[in-house]
Amino acid sequence: MYSFNLTSLAVICVDIHPDGDEVGVMSDGTERSDVAYVWPETLHRPPSPPQVVYLDLNHWIDLAKAMVGHPDGENFRWVLDRCVDFVNRGVAVFPISDTIYFEISKIGRHRQRRHLRDVIELISRYMVVTSRPVVSVHEIEASLDSWVGANPDPINKMDYLDWGVARAFGRVGGFQIKSNDGADVTAETRLSYPGGPAAFDSLMAEAELELNRRVIDGPTPEEEPELRGYGWDPTVAFEGAKKRAEQEIAQVKTFNENPKWRRGRIRDVVAAREILIEINAPLFRGLAERGAELEDVFPRPETVRQAFDSMPSFDVAVTLKTSLHKNPKHQWKTNDISDIDALGSTLPYCDVVVTDAAMASHVLSAGLADRLNTRVLSRLSELPKHFG
Repeated sequence: MYSFNLTSLAVICVDIHPDGDEVGVMSDGTERSDVAYVWPETLHRPPSPPQVVYLDLNHWIDLAKAMVGHPDGENFRWVLDRCVDFVNRGVAVFPISDTIYFEISKIGRHRQRRHLRDVIELISRYMVVTSRPVVSVHEIEASLDSWVGANPDPINKMDYLDWGVARAFGRVGGFQIKSNDGADVTAETRLSYPGGPAAFDSLMAEAELELNRRVIDGPTPEEEPELRGYGWDPTVAFEGAKKRAEQEIAQVKTFNENPKWRRGRIRDVVAAREILIEINAPLFRGLAERGAELEDVFPRPETVRQAFDSMPSFDVAVTLKTSLHKNPKHQWKTNDISDIDALGSTLPYCDVVVTDAAMASHVLSAGLADRLNTRVLSRLSELPKHFG
């Protein structure tokens, strides 16, 4: 797979003369290009109502405490009741994301995971939004369709809002019955099932529901030793986020050593790194399928900025990382990466996002909520007021 190194990409994205003088410096480097978003037609957003409401994990925890009668959840009992009412009346849907699954798996106590599963099942009903990497692929293809031309082998259309853990990770999901030689015999088995097709469908639906429950529950204390004996290690899933946080920490050092970038072209640097680290493979696959190369399609830095700023999730990630990197004292953690991933896939496509106070502050101050037309809240108690 062809890709750029940092030097070649920097030459494209950042105008620098050989003597080091910058050309066309943006005021403080945080501005997004004045370009309209390109929304992917291959990623179907649901009609409203119901409104799509995304809750950060800390707010699910508040609702779980309210549901089990924990003293810390007393103030949220009325919010829990309202959320249940919203779902029952079709006013709102509360999907979860791959980030929620990852973050719950880090919780050590099975009882706490189980309490979260109970409230998620009650309110979310296992509705999910697809992951940021999947969203990015659809946005890249839409942007390339606009700037380069249609892909001769277009990607499949899919729903942004769906059901079940597999869809949260961009997988098809569902169970299949295979013969001894590996052939899919699900349809034949359904027709020949002793209880009839309806009973078979009910059995499969119950199996899928139980799978979704078990993914959130995780192993019980009694099951953990045996699973570890088979090599189960819940920390493996977090290595990617840890590595990405370490990359941001390394970038802090680079900015500290070259302070002019933090004062001036910080967004350009963050955007170039976002291309290299996060979307390199699908971007250049899309270019290759169209028989194009980045330098030919985007010969000037301003066209590069416009093309990538037109992708909603890319804009969210770059804007938030730029905002965090402007503060040299910010201590990057894996939670920052998880939060940005979650917001990248939800801010552009949900009606309401309830996140933590720190991220809400960055989102609002950077103007993301306004230009994406998304209601962003930091307190769970504010949610019912949104619906009147």
